[in-house]
Amino acid sequence: MIAVPRPWLIALLLLVMTPWIVIGVMFASRSDATASANHEDAAPSTTTASGPWGRLTMSPLVVSPPIEYVSTQFDPVEPPVWRLPHVTVDELTAFLAATGMARPDLDSIRATARPDAAIKGVVASPDPGLLRRLDPAMRSRIYVTLGRTTQNPAHAHSYRFLGRSAEDWLGGSSIAGRTRALVEPLIYANDGFLHFADLDLIRSELDQEELLRLVKVLNRHATMAISLSIDDVAQVAAVAEYWGRGGRRTDVRPLLESIASRGPGGSIDIVHLLPAFGRDHLYRYPRITAADLDRPVIANCLWTALNFFSQEPDDRFLDVPHALDTLRRDYYIIEQNFQLGDIIAFVDREGDIFHAAVYLAGNLVFSKNGTSPLAPWTIMSIDQVEGFYDTRAEEPQRIVHRRKDL
Repeated sequence: MIAVPRPWLIALLLLVMTPWIVIGVMFASRSDATASANHEDAAPSTTTASGPWGRLTMSPLVVSPPIEYVSTQFDPVEPPVWRLPHVTVDELTAFLAATGMARPDLDSIRATARPDAAIKGVVASPDPGLLRRLDPAMRSRIYVTLGRTTQNPAHAHSYRFLGRSAEDWLGGSSIAGRTRALVEPLIYANDGFLHFADLDLIRSELDQEELLRLVKVLNRHATMAISLSIDDVAQVAAVAEYWGRGGRRTDVRPLLESIASRGPGGSIDIVHLLPAFGRDHLYRYPRITAADLDRPVIANCLWTALNFFSQEPDDRFLDVPHALDTLRRDYYIIEQNFQLGDIIAFVDREGDIFHAAVYLAGNLVFSKNGTSPLAPWTIMSIDQVEGFYDTRAEEPQRIVHRRKDL
């Protein structure tokens, strides 16, 4: 995650009118590791509005990490603990009552609640059986609230999937029916995403192989394949101008001319129109090497955004001062008419920038969501990215940056 103190952000905007982002330590790295991908049959293809980029058609796609990337090491199972900074026992009780929790369950949680000076709040230890029988709506209200602080890592970093039902997420997988029966009642929904935060509740009921299969499935990511069509050959020059930013106009024009010459049925996947960095990373997963383990900071969403037009990734962007200097020197803030490669920073109400993504076209971005090596580079809509990070910001703002030399 990326956090920028609000006073710094305001001061810099007032003084120099250029963007800046402070990177938190994020555990991901660059790679050309290929993900497994499957078209999702449940949702139909949809077409965006045409624009200077041509006409885009989106087809749902699901990618899941190679089983080799799923760690076989797990921390010991711990009893459930809720940590609520800056909350009193009475406030916790009132919150649980507002969710509709039955009085006996509420009283059982209150009985475990105790003040904790370290977090200036309350710590509670709910019974595992109580957690299993929470209904999805109540689970969502409680868990989303818990997830707004990293003091509750299972909730703040819950497994999440863009979908409408457990079938969207778990369907067609290799997990056993009994495993699915354990997982489904614990899934909850929020802002278009399905979440799962209770792996420790069911781990003891799974053998090691089944646990690894489940973790692989829980790390599925919904994304989309995007095809480009050109309605009129006269549009080729303008479309080449759009997709050829970064000195690549002559590279993409032959492909676009070929598409246009085929008439209305001609199309091409936009991955072939992206800069080398995008082509090499889209739908793929980071590959951690021994060299990465020696670095205090490894590849993250800001490293991704700053390297989008690089022929070879520049690891100097892993250095915070250098990254900040690059943003101050080479980027400026824009309000509209976004173009390929612009950087969108997502900012919460406190002024903290918690994510950065690369604008592609329409409402689509190229994004590396999450800090895990099991989080791939994907294409999502801007609203979907905000939904992914809903526990970080209820009303996020966007600051869009553009390189001065493009």
